[in-house]
Amino acid sequence: MRPTDLQSKVIAFLRFPLIVLVLFIHCNFTTLSEEWASLPFTSKFIDILSQRIAPIAIPFFYFISGYLFFKSGQFTIDIWLKKLVRRVQSLLVPYVLWNLLYLLLCIIIGLFSSKVPILGIPFDKLSFADVMKSFWNISLIEGGSTLKAPIAVQFWFIRDLIVVMICSPIIYFAVKWFIILSGRRPLVRYLLFFVVIYAFGYWPDIVGLDPECWLFFAYGAYYGIRRKEFIVAMLPYALPAFILLAAVVGLEQIWPCEFIYRLEYVIGLVFGMSLTTIMVRSGTWYVQDMTLSNASFFVFSYHYMLLGFIVLVLGHGYIMPHNWWLALIIYIMAVAITVILGLLFYWLMRTRLPFTTYILMGGRR
Repeated sequence: MRPTDLQSKVIAFLRFPLIVLVLFIHCNFTTLSEEWASLPFTSKFIDILSQRIAPIAIPFFYFISGYLFFKSGQFTIDIWLKKLVRRVQSLLVPYVLWNLLYLLLCIIIGLFSSKVPILGIPFDKLSFADVMKSFWNISLIEGGSTLKAPIAVQFWFIRDLIVVMICSPIIYFAVKWFIILSGRRPLVRYLLFFVVIYAFGYWPDIVGLDPECWLFFAYGAYYGIRRKEFIVAMLPYALPAFILLAAVVGLEQIWPCEFIYRLEYVIGLVFGMSLTTIMVRSGTWYVQDMTLSNASFFVFSYHYMLLGFIVLVLGHGYIMPHNWWLALIIYIMAVAITVILGLLFYWLMRTRLPFTTYILMGGRR
């Protein structure tokens, strides 16, 4: 199999499991009540999976997006504008429509409850300015949520991705300078990369300019600009990456800091890509059809609705985790139910409302 074809299969395979990891990020139930926090084994398991392992899905998506944006290796104003026009359909339109859908749903619920869900303010306090802010950053709404995200909370990722794509000429020239400075000297390249990772720790806290987005988008762009398949570059480092990842995780327990976290994500990305490449190439993991890969965006877009309801039910104590294994079952089942219903909704909409689904999916089939 050609490296290009294998890489396409690796990307297609990864989309769905990475989305499942995103769901686990939003299932951190240990903060819901004392009952959840008082279960040492379950709370530790949830913390490791939801707070340490699952978040690596975000750098993976940024990396893949950066590579695909620059994979031609060429970059001019005309190419940049054409890419942005295509992203209007694939990113901006779904971003606006899904946020509008979440907003309407929250307003309807807010009519019959004390507060508008997610926004956290009474319906009669909701102004037109607040509605506009909900499409960018709901923490700007006075007296409301502190989340620095749009009302469709998970779409902060798309928001920041749109911003970095608009600013992609900066990424292009920065990566080109990195390539020139490092030349063909691997040691210099690695040391420079460590410096870059460390420097991102001083990135200002500005909504829409997530440092991980810029770092990993640029990391993916590096392979695209060089017109080199990243699986070819990463595959020889599968075992060293695993050993180094274990060492960094151990170091994190002694010296927890943002630099170690980002370094952990970089090494984890190399190991994850290498492992997936090995398993896909051997046929152990395979994409039988593109249904799961195609449905991943829909599951990502809708999941906060259902998980929000599940969190509400658990937070009010309607379902109590009386022991660690029951809590673990609830945790796993919350994600499983969200995924299964998401796939069902996607199939129903694709068969009954194909055009609507096409628009909401940003042209994805």
